Amino acid sequence: MLLDKTNLSLDSSGSNKQNKRKIYIQGLLTSLTNPKVALFFIAFLPQFIDTKAAGPIPFIILGLTFTFTGLVWCLFIAYFSSFISQKIRDSERMGTYLNKITGIIFIGMGLKLLQTKAPQ
Repeated sequence: MLLDKTNLSLDSSGSNKQNKRKIYIQGLLTSLTNPKVALFFIAFLPQFIDTKAAGPIPFIILGLTFTFTGLVWCLFIAYFSSFISQKIRDSERMGTYLNKITGIIFIGMGLKLLQTKAPQ
């Protein structure tokens, strides 16, 4: 990869091959079946709810606040990633740099692997 003169071939049409609904459902199922999310809410959420308050209103307000801030953050990350990846796709020089950096990382990982001792 260090000696390769071609740029990284990133095809922008490949992202449209999957159906957007399928991608959304896959992400939703991943989030819903992740036990860490449920454990987080069980352990973290009750600390911010007044036990003397009646009804589910405090839970709803806190849940909506968490959802809104998460939505804003995820939208920022998605748009920023889309912007950066489009810049990388459009730049031949950036593809060449990425190949070089990847080659250096592979060499570094190989050297690190040489330093490890086998278990006895």
